[in-house]
Amino acid sequence: MEPLPSDAEGDGLLAHSVAYCWYTSRASSAAPPYELGPEYKTGSDEVLAALEGCAWMFPPGSRSSPAVASGAPPSSATGTAGGAHGGGSGEAPVRPAGAPPVAPERLFDLTGSYPYQHLQNEVSQSVVNILLAPGQVARPGDSLAQALTRALERCASQAYKVLLSFDASGRTIIPESERLILVREAGTVMAKLAQSGHINAEQDLFFALEAFGVSKTCRLEKQTWLCDFLSVMIKRAFEMAPEALERWRQTMRNRILNEVDLYSNIDVRAWTQILELVGAQRDDILQGEAFKTQVRLQLCMRTARDRYEGLRQAAIVVAELRRQSCFTREEFLELFNDRRAFDRQQRTQLLLAALRGGPRGFVQAVLGTIDSADVDISERDDDEMRMVEELLKSLKEDIRCCPHAFFKMKTEWIAARNTGVVVGEELSPEQICDHIEDEPNHEDCLRIAVNRYLKANRKFEAARMLVRPKTVRTRVYESNRNDKQLAYLISLFNDVEPDRNHFGPIEEGTLVLPSEASKVLLYIQDAGAALERLESETVGSQQPKSIGIWWFWRCFNPKIDFWPRASFLALCYDGPSGSTFAIVDFDALEEDNEGDEERSKDVVRRILESPSLLKVVHDMDGYSFEVLQRAVMPKHKLYDEGPDNPWPRMEPVVDVSVVAAYIRRTRPCAEKNKDKLSGLVFEYLRLELCLAEAMSNFERRPLRLTQLHYALSLAWCPLLILRALCSFEIVDNEEILLLSHRVGHPGSAGWTRPLRNLCFAPDASAAAAAEGDALGGIYAGAYAEDLWTGTSEEAEVWRRGLPRPDRSIRLAQVMQMTVAIHLPPDTQRCAQLGIAELFSRETAARDLAALYRAHHGHRNGQQAPDAY
Repeated sequence: MEPLPSDAEGDGLLAHSVAYCWYTSRASSAAPPYELGPEYKTGSDEVLAALEGCAWMFPPGSRSSPAVASGAPPSSATGTAGGAHGGGSGEAPVRPAGAPPVAPERLFDLTGSYPYQHLQNEVSQSVVNILLAPGQVARPGDSLAQALTRALERCASQAYKVLLSFDASGRTIIPESERLILVREAGTVMAKLAQSGHINAEQDLFFALEAFGVSKTCRLEKQTWLCDFLSVMIKRAFEMAPEALERWRQTMRNRILNEVDLYSNIDVRAWTQILELVGAQRDDILQGEAFKTQVRLQLCMRTARDRYEGLRQAAIVVAELRRQSCFTREEFLELFNDRRAFDRQQRTQLLLAALRGGPRGFVQAVLGTIDSADVDISERDDDEMRMVEELLKSLKEDIRCCPHAFFKMKTEWIAARNTGVVVGEELSPEQICDHIEDEPNHEDCLRIAVNRYLKANRKFEAARMLVRPKTVRTRVYESNRNDKQLAYLISLFNDVEPDRNHFGPIEEGTLVLPSEASKVLLYIQDAGAALERLESETVGSQQPKSIGIWWFWRCFNPKIDFWPRASFLALCYDGPSGSTFAIVDFDALEEDNEGDEERSKDVVRRILESPSLLKVVHDMDGYSFEVLQRAVMPKHKLYDEGPDNPWPRMEPVVDVSVVAAYIRRTRPCAEKNKDKLSGLVFEYLRLELCLAEAMSNFERRPLRLTQLHYALSLAWCPLLILRALCSFEIVDNEEILLLSHRVGHPGSAGWTRPLRNLCFAPDASAAAAAEGDALGGIYAGAYAEDLWTGTSEEAEVWRRGLPRPDRSIRLAQVMQMTVAIHLPPDTQRCAQLGIAELFSRETAARDLAALYRAHHGHRNGQQAPDAY
């Protein structure tokens, strides 16, 4: 054979680093991996040796009895080849169809002819000699493929033992220099054997998978090293024959897919390395039933002392291979949620390790089963409830799959020990009732709120809750009817007239949309005429346009509720007869059949993704966009994580809060009060925005007209403000294009922080000064007057006083911080047409005039006129 070559590319890779790891770990304070102590050995070798002469166990003509002499690999009548130290069963590999023929004459012994150049120690050479003489570990009748499998097992276990062996003085039994290259030398031998023709890697590694049984019963650290060693050896054998490697991989994939008996011969923990070695996906070829059986037998059926560690390893294997769905919910919980054997912390760790990365539907089914079967909702500090909450937080799952946990979250939102909207007086009693009256556990939530009010001696608020029509029929009302003070207050509140439900603001003197609900409001709740009109006027129209858009949802606690979904979507755009307002009711669409729901949501998706429709929003971040994405996904596909089910994206989109920051020469949302939409509306439109419905229940149906008015105001006002800023030349076309972006595309995750950190001032000190300067303050001007188109001196002074952006900064360079969400060139060309529509002063003047006519008409007690 040729002399040992110098290090080839990739020679060390894993092998060298693993050997070096064992060397460094000896010097560190951490204890290195070690072999199993005698208390962990089963004594199977001794039993077989004692029965070797038993004719009943080993009748004449059977395979040879097991060799139990020191240093020889154990054997038995059936099973896979076991290494000297690996815990394999020592069986001869079963010869399936397609296996290479038995050819004892091909067995070779090259131990005397191989020229060692780097390994001089006899112990080191003895490890590599196992590969050079596979016949020495072969059994009578073994083919070269079977002998090579045994040699690989024996070499792996011996290499591990030698690398971790020390003499009486504490020194390694082989020189340190050879410890670092032992695995590399073994890999070189495998490559040389294949190149010289002594082995045909494609045929003689037919049983190579059985070699991965060498690590059975080993500790996890040793198992990982042994399997990595075998992977390196097999790869080195094919390094000069990539085509043969692909054919071998296909053969191995067929074996994994079709041979059930193969699974019992392999350490179930080795499947991660095996599937990577054969180039297979982790969840497409493994036989579920066979895999599950071996998980149970090899890892879950241990003594009481070792059972937790075995289950922990089983959980890791199941999660890495994404094979959770091989188990039924009952089987899964029986293994990893044994309440009799383990405490809550241990079960939490097992379930977390086993469920991580699993199919979302299966994970939610398991959590829902624990929530419904084990949780005691009457206990304030129930251990099972704590476990469910910890799992929900760690796995970031939808809490709605656990009704008891969802109910607890809601009650803590109402009144926890020291927090809650009742304790903090964050919502009025009427608003709290709005959130709980249509819930299935309305009476329980009502009792919690009323009792907390009474405990704090706040009987006025308690009476306002008890006076509502849906409360009168509850036992909470009956239990408090004998309280004379409450009864008197209830009688007073009975005489109070409820707020009028009309399409307008609740607060007087605030902004009024310039339309009547019956004339221009599209309410899309099915795949009917309203949806067809929305489609034809947006994605079906050949005219690019700008669309104001916002969506509404409810989330009681964002720290544990990770899957809120938008309840409805508000849109406004310039229609054939003026501004058109539309509501897309996602909750109603999901009550239709799957086909109609999918078609309706596809229209919304195409609106969001259309490059010719510029979407105008205010203060959108990654969290709020994910809320919209989940709502636009059809409900039956919400938890489908396949590549054929991409999430919706939005392009092009411009955020008015970013435009305002650019104009003010500061950072987006640096001034929370001034950059809120209500602040921008007051400063640029000289009107207050009614926020009375801001904390209302947007999941309750039917929606109140005041809710619809508030929702559409949040979609229309950013569009009107941006139209005014563009048409009156506060910003130009190129600047709006640079400030536009796209979200939801691959690679755009985490876009919120870079966008919020943009600085539109020459330096940080200038930005800080602008934040406290009059440029970011309230501009003097008459209230509820059109100062944009007005010709009075006051209007001209107001327009001259508006801040302008600092055009000495290079906006394109500033926006490089958000390169991940930049518009591609083709989208930019389409977006330019939609942006150009914003610069129509005629359209801006028309909308502004309609806004102020509607406001003054509403103040005079008239219904908002049709201003268009």
